[in-house]
Amino acid sequence: MTIEEKNSLKKILVIGGGSGMGKAIALKLSNEGLSVSIAGRRKDKLLEVAEESNQKIKTYQADITNRDSIAELFSWFDQEVGELDILINAAGINIANRSMIQLAPDEWDKVININLTGTYNCIREALERMRPRKSGLIILINSVAGKRAIPLAGVAYNASKFGMSALGIGVGEEERDNGIRITNIYPGEVNTPILDERLVPPTPEHRASILQPEDVAEVVSTVVHLPARAHVPELVIKPSRQSFV
Repeated sequence: MTIEEKNSLKKILVIGGGSGMGKAIALKLSNEGLSVSIAGRRKDKLLEVAEESNQKIKTYQADITNRDSIAELFSWFDQEVGELDILINAAGINIANRSMIQLAPDEWDKVININLTGTYNCIREALERMRPRKSGLIILINSVAGKRAIPLAGVAYNASKFGMSALGIGVGEEERDNGIRITNIYPGEVNTPILDERLVPPTPEHRASILQPEDVAEVVSTVVHLPARAHVPELVIKPSRQSFV
């Protein structure tokens, strides 16, 4: 059996698959013939993606900040889809008031709970299923804000993404002898709905000049199709004209 044939049998769960990068990733992998399921908070967005895939993509409404909800999601996947081979977490938010002087405690909690604690919740459930089989791939859609503290991203977002980076790298080291690979992907500026959360949203011209969700989906597809002997711990992709210093 070729690598392509083996990959076509893999079962993938994309968290945050209703919009932005998660949607593009889900559609890309589904179009490649892989079994893809998506989860997210907004049922209407999930159903739109399923319709776009001609109902090839299965959907489940879940809240990654709620551990009971996540446990139910993974139990549903076990029963309705099968063994989890690949988890992709693309869920994430930002807020409008991003500087320390503007940032309210409840907004800090919201960003950390979704971007960081939500990632922990999903990884924890995935590992329970991957460890017994000593096989699995977890891809975390991080941000260059997880490599460099960018004022534009804000202190809460930066902290959450640095935390996600440490979580992915740390757990990856713990689990490598169990055959589980974890990849942190750090996109630069991407034209997704999260840009609407800025106090001054970018212009259409600026949106067209930066990464598109499909660019990140191409990178994810490459990682997904690698053989199990190959591991990409970290990968940065950014707009050509965006600085990385």
